[in-house]
Amino acid sequence: MKANGKLKKYLYLNNKYITDSDEYLRKGDYAQASERSWGAMVTIAKAIASQRSKTIKTHEGAKFFLAEIARELKDASINNTILIADALHQNFYEDSAHHDTVKEVAKTIKQFVK
Repeated sequence: MKANGKLKKYLYLNNKYITDSDEYLRKGDYAQASERSWGAMVTIAKAIASQRSKTIKTHEGAKFFLAEIARELKDASINNTILIADALHQNFYEDSAHHDTVKEVAKTIKQFVK
């Protein structure tokens, strides 16, 4: 798949995951909302990487790439967003985070993506 095709695919998925997260939040399914928010974070990383002719294949690769972007932009808030997104990914498996926390973190990721 060409770089432009990958970019379009990742941006499409990113939008889908944000929309899905919003829907799961409305339904009160915080585990699924958590995973979709995590997915939004990863797909935006993959979109940026594809613009730079790089490929991300793992969760750790996405976190490492975003940490590089944070360093490049001198923006520590990116590292904070990575950490909270990772916590939501864990919440998908545990479903133990308070629903207010999930809502706030999902909102933070949505703002980051924009």
